[in-house]
Amino acid sequence: MAFSTTAVTDKIKTFKDLQNYFNLTKTKDKNFFPEWRENLPELTDAEKTEIESIKEIYDYQRIDGFLLEGTVNLIILSPLLKLAGFFESPYKIRSPYGVELEIPDPQETIRGFIDALVIHEQLWVLVVESKRNGISLVGAMPQLLAYMLTQPQPHRMVYGMATNGDDFVFLKLTLGENPEYDASRTFSLMPAYHDLDVVLQILKKVGNAIA
Repeated sequence: MAFSTTAVTDKIKTFKDLQNYFNLTKTKDKNFFPEWRENLPELTDAEKTEIESIKEIYDYQRIDGFLLEGTVNLIILSPLLKLAGFFESPYKIRSPYGVELEIPDPQETIRGFIDALVIHEQLWVLVVESKRNGISLVGAMPQLLAYMLTQPQPHRMVYGMATNGDDFVFLKLTLGENPEYDASRTFSLMPAYHDLDVVLQILKKVGNAIA
């Protein structure tokens, strides 16, 4: 029987799809994902200044309306990944990064492109999915989790981050026979008292957890 090929965005639209095809479920363990809220690293004064610069640029660009995905990547995502140290040794960036995932029944291959993948040696550190403003992060999470499932080392955990420029959410996934995931709360860049500093702290914490 010949395999068919489908885009991830066409096949994986809901959390139920992930459960049906890959037996992926949301954990009930409240201590499954402490990395986004416990023992976050302190930021330097220079890092805090850079965070405020990103915020100012975001406010200036956002006032005219929605930001497209490319703009989100350019003015928010790239500076954040740089500040987190992911552009330097020991990390490597792959963007975009093509992935494939096999569905056994019916026999099908789904394909897609990760917006940004952070790698440490052969380990996946962070899978990043970015969307334009106005796209729900909850709606983007099933696609991000599908990408995270393609992590080549099935006994390792993998982290993900989804952003639409306005908001950020982090995911943690463990693989194996019964894969599980959990999500952080949503962090917002919109208010004057924003959460971008916490987003950077979590990125640095995730990098340290893998490296």
